[in-house]
Amino acid sequence: EGGRQSRIYLIRHGETVWNADRRIQGQLDIDINDTGMKQAQGVANALDQLGILRKIDAVASSDLQRASRTADIIAAACERSPPRSLDPQLREIGYGKLQGSQSDNEQSKLLQQSTFEAWINGDLSKGFPEGETGAEFFERIVQGLRDAARLGKAVVVVAHGGLIRWSAAQMASSQEEAKRLVKSPIVNCCCSTLVYDHDLDLFTAEEWFVDLQKAGGLKAKDDTG
Repeated sequence: EGGRQSRIYLIRHGETVWNADRRIQGQLDIDINDTGMKQAQGVANALDQLGILRKIDAVASSDLQRASRTADIIAAACERSPPRSLDPQLREIGYGKLQGSQSDNEQSKLLQQSTFEAWINGDLSKGFPEGETGAEFFERIVQGLRDAARLGKAVVVVAHGGLIRWSAAQMASSQEEAKRLVKSPIVNCCCSTLVYDHDLDLFTAEEWFVDLQKAGGLKAKDDTG
């Protein structure tokens, strides 16, 4: 039986110009655009209306601007002025040479497909040229989420599409579920809810990729990064 638990609200950053242009950002440091600012404010308002913000003990994010700026906007809306932390472990996949290329470029698409297919089939030795392997990526994101969970009972974590997608795949109960989750849309500022049991060192998911702003009329883009 587990005991101490923390709830993580795992949010993708707001839109960037590169999201709009469908370019792979990876670990390049691209800031959010005006739409992204509105999305960040929108998800903060949605979390507030759900009564979540008043419970937040800490707000963590990747140290890349698109995530940290989104997290700052959410933190500013919290009643209790929660501490902010930046963690490079929460960065996007290191796409190496693919960073900066169009995500629908044929060569880029083929490399992503073959790498991600290997990962979903358990071969984490595959990776991106001058980027990182699945093993390196998975190890750091689990540690990053674990460290975030230690910040309090309710923690907002702002990260990246690839990190969120593959966290979902890792926590899936079957390969079929993992394949479905990897193909699901992850829009900017969507929210996933995880529970971490400190005694069992175990993450379980309550829900994935929920677009809390859908009713607000802001159309968010789904893209890598």
